[in-house]
Amino acid sequence: MQSLNEVAYEAILNDILKLKFLPGEKIQDKTLIDRLNISRTPVREAILRLKNDGLMMTVPQSGTYVTKISLSSALNARFVRQSVERSIVSEAAKKMSKMDILDSRTVISKQQIAAEEHNAVDFFYLDNDFHKSFYKATNRLQVWDWLENLSLQLDRYRFLRIQQTNMPLDELIKEHTEILDAVEAHDADAAEKYGFNHLNLMLAEKDELIKQFPSYFADEN
Repeated sequence: MQSLNEVAYEAILNDILKLKFLPGEKIQDKTLIDRLNISRTPVREAILRLKNDGLMMTVPQSGTYVTKISLSSALNARFVRQSVERSIVSEAAKKMSKMDILDSRTVISKQQIAAEEHNAVDFFYLDNDFHKSFYKATNRLQVWDWLENLSLQLDRYRFLRIQQTNMPLDELIKEHTEILDAVEAHDADAAEKYGFNHLNLMLAEKDELIKQFPSYFADEN
């Protein structure tokens, strides 16, 4: 059973990722306490943890704010993801079981439904499930957990993009299928190539989004 600290942290984190709390928005403790129906201490512990994650900050004599999206952090997270995941899918091509393959194909089928229903939230989390399946199949879930924390700014960008642009969802599904087909065929080189190229799409259309939502992004010049 989750502790109240964990419940508060995950609830606020999800609200930040889903843009229910906007980049740069001022957040009052009382707002969170009322929203979550949780006492002050777990909320303050969650805020402290989110500050350590780089998602919230305190401005002296002003208050607590959701940080703006750091594009440099997102770019660095993608670099790490590409570097790690090309090895993960290559390893998966050598050891992923038929049951694991079936589970991953089920995720793709669910993504197709989410795309047809224009359900950006489900598509986002199913996308994560698909990639996570390779870490699970290679017994490297701890690596996935490390990457999840490293990729928080990248995930914020991805969520903004999937909700605000005409993402080529069919193309993403096609690329997922190509990666999985290569893994199932035990073609490690093809799986590595498809996996690396696929992650290039994670930060596509960034200039368009920055132009559309300039106040959401940190000034890192």
